[in-house]
Amino acid sequence: MKKGDLIEILAPGSAAPFENLEKGAEVLRSWGYQVRYDKNIMAPQLYLAQTDDYRFKNLKRALLDKKVKAIWCLRGGYGAIRLLPELLKLKIPRQKKLLIGFSDVTSLHVVLNEKWKWASLHGSLIDRLATGKIAEPELIELQKCLTESRYEMITSLSPLNAAAKKKRTIRAAVVGGNLVVATSTLGTKSQIKCDGKILFLEETGERGYRVDRCLHQMEQAGVFKKVKAVILGDFINGLESDGRDLVAVTVENFFSNKKIPVFKGMQTGHGQVQRPLFFGTISVLTCGMQPRMLNYSP
Repeated sequence: MKKGDLIEILAPGSAAPFENLEKGAEVLRSWGYQVRYDKNIMAPQLYLAQTDDYRFKNLKRALLDKKVKAIWCLRGGYGAIRLLPELLKLKIPRQKKLLIGFSDVTSLHVVLNEKWKWASLHGSLIDRLATGKIAEPELIELQKCLTESRYEMITSLSPLNAAAKKKRTIRAAVVGGNLVVATSTLGTKSQIKCDGKILFLEETGERGYRVDRCLHQMEQAGVFKKVKAVILGDFINGLESDGRDLVAVTVENFFSNKKIPVFKGMQTGHGQVQRPLFFGTISVLTCGMQPRMLNYSP
């Protein structure tokens, strides 16, 4: 992207304070971008930012508008999955857009990555930009990944099972996102497909047994059968009523005997550190005792 490019801010799921919308837009303007958003983007409908019809019309307009270079989501929450039936009916635009966001935005990433063959960016939401919750190093990294023609993110990982400790190199695209949202696509026309891909997962606010349920549902749906590797991001805020955290041990137990290499340590998700991660582009994963992954921009 270049200075002067137009970014459209959308709220495909839940609402946020209106002042956060404008503050986030100001951050993007300070980076040299033009910013557009519908002034009626938020007229909260229960847990949604607007009606399904309104949110989809905004999404469709942004996707088809040749002037829009990127679509940046205001926040996650819930609601994007309700737009998928209509999104699947759209003719794929010739001009690609960069979708940016995470959490509930996962369902949109899945469709654009799988059905449209577009790359997208699992990155911080506008709401988080507005509230100053992104540390300076991640903010600089986020700016760079949008503008450098050959940007690569290098991250060190930790092997989670024996398969991850075997020395090998995997080249594949990354897909995935939020665990619960990705699981919710199973059995639908927009089901996440991971054959030949590196699957990235992260989660917040889900206790151990709920994480276990999603992982087993994915396994029974065949998600892990032909996946090249699994990379785990942050799994936070899932404490039991007695204060115990059973999420980490649940995840480790599930993947311990899997034949696919599984790693943890990707600082991407709902945690304090939110590094940008491109979906649908080539990544190079080096397995072994000191694994790391290079994730390239489109």
